[in-house]
Amino acid sequence: MISMDFLYSIRFRLLASLFVFLGLSISVSMYGLWTFERDRSMSIVRKEAMYAGQTIEKALRSAMLQNNWAAIQQSVDDIHAIAKPSEISILSFEGTVALSSDQSMAGRHFDRDSDASCVACHTTKEILPQRTAVFLETAAGPMLRNVLKIPNGPECYGCHAPSQKNCGILVYDVSFTDTITMLRTLMFQMTLIGLVSFVFLIFVLSFIIQRYVHRPLHQLMDGFIHVGSGDFNHWVEVDTRGEFQQMADQFNVMSRAIQRSFVEIRGKNWETSCLYTFVQQLSRAIEWNELRRLITDLLYESFNAQAVMLCLSREKQGQIVYEISWRQADDMRYNHRECALQVESKDLPCDIASELKRWRAGELTAPCFNENNTMVFLPLNDSKNISLGWMCLQRETSLHFSREEKKLILAVGEQVGIALANARLYRMAITDGLTELYTRRYCKTSMRKFLEAYESALENDFCVMMLDVDHFKRVNDTHGHQVGDDVLVKIAGLIRSSIRDGDVACRYGGEEFLVLMAGGLNGARESALRLRQIIENHVFSSSTAPLLRLRITISLGVANFPLHGRTGEEVVGAADQALYKAKEQGRNRVVCFGDGSD
Repeated sequence: MISMDFLYSIRFRLLASLFVFLGLSISVSMYGLWTFERDRSMSIVRKEAMYAGQTIEKALRSAMLQNNWAAIQQSVDDIHAIAKPSEISILSFEGTVALSSDQSMAGRHFDRDSDASCVACHTTKEILPQRTAVFLETAAGPMLRNVLKIPNGPECYGCHAPSQKNCGILVYDVSFTDTITMLRTLMFQMTLIGLVSFVFLIFVLSFIIQRYVHRPLHQLMDGFIHVGSGDFNHWVEVDTRGEFQQMADQFNVMSRAIQRSFVEIRGKNWETSCLYTFVQQLSRAIEWNELRRLITDLLYESFNAQAVMLCLSREKQGQIVYEISWRQADDMRYNHRECALQVESKDLPCDIASELKRWRAGELTAPCFNENNTMVFLPLNDSKNISLGWMCLQRETSLHFSREEKKLILAVGEQVGIALANARLYRMAITDGLTELYTRRYCKTSMRKFLEAYESALENDFCVMMLDVDHFKRVNDTHGHQVGDDVLVKIAGLIRSSIRDGDVACRYGGEEFLVLMAGGLNGARESALRLRQIIENHVFSSSTAPLLRLRITISLGVANFPLHGRTGEEVVGAADQALYKAKEQGRNRVVCFGDGSD
């Protein structure tokens, strides 16, 4: 069963076109050759018949001059016996058959104006015919009739009047059956030769088309299928030369160009996708500490790094402070350290002492990769090109940063700088400028988050711890407000270091602080007792009075939600009442709402 794909294929179309062209060409050639041979054979037969008629007329003339009709009849019979199958008749001047080799013809009269065999030549009266021979279809088969005039001459005047131009007419009928049979045989042979030639040419052309057209096209089509399915490494080899070889070469060049473009597009898509994911993750965090850890984790996971370090610089109480975060492959913990003045390179996980020195000197303002592209040092700037810090990524020595990864690192660096700049502004808006604890407004925002967490899961209760510095006015009056500020800053640092990551410490008033702590009342009481003990044991000093040594105590009040209030304001009020009781009971103590002292 022939499929429609084969009927629409170029192979079938070429073969069909060539078959039709060859069939028509061979048919026309055979027909032309046959008609040529037919006409040539008929012309030869006609000439031979004419020559034979003239010869017969010459042979009979001597007998006719003697007016010996018996001799004439005998000569006609002898000639007829030799030149079978043929008929010889002699017509009188009036058109009557005087004698004939066919006895049935004797006495027959031919009227040239009405007889069918005469009208073929005598088409117009009074005009001599242009032909002396005509083909006739008889019962015996096709016949060539040759008509020869027997001219009247002086030697004939004895029997014929001189006024007659002709003594009579010699009719020589030659049978054309053998010639027609020969022509038909010739036509059959030519047809057979044409068919054999046609079939032979079909096979030859089929082989040529299969070998030099269909196979190269099939190989090219197979190449298109491979490339279309993503196999750009497929190489097309054609078993021919010329245009198909050039097409195969150009196809191979094109497939390699597509492969390079595909790799570039895939790299760009990967870069865009990674950058989008990175930016999307960065947009989820605006709080400074959370963002700093998120950046470290994302860099470590996205770039398959062996070590990642993030160093951010900021001004704190008139001096530069460095906040350093890092992760290493051999230690999955998140590390954070805050250093003043200078960063000692021995404390850092990456061997970047020279780059760090250049960065502090302001010389390194652009990304820097090492020689084998396994480590990158990238300065971080905000949109106004103000330095925020730097980040460093280090890989194993056998894992180099590719060109696409380098471009992605640069783009990520820009996004990290923007995110840090926004987080710094947000941090300035929600933190106290002196103690760097959260502001009272941010405390209210955090309180709402704790309340929403409790509404989503009733076991998520929390506590409010309020604390106040005992006799802080005495410190300001005795040693000055600068010393008082240094004491508040140190107390804020002790609070920050003694609470958990999820707890929120705020400066609630002048020397009054508030801490939101997730969990139950017992845990909050223990944290309060520990903080009170830490501050009581700490010796406070001041940069303005190096020799000064102070002992400071605090009073703390603790309340729980929902045990001591149904709203945030009620719980804060309960913690404030507990703090007031701690003050009344002698200070330097912890009081939970509804209880006595510690």
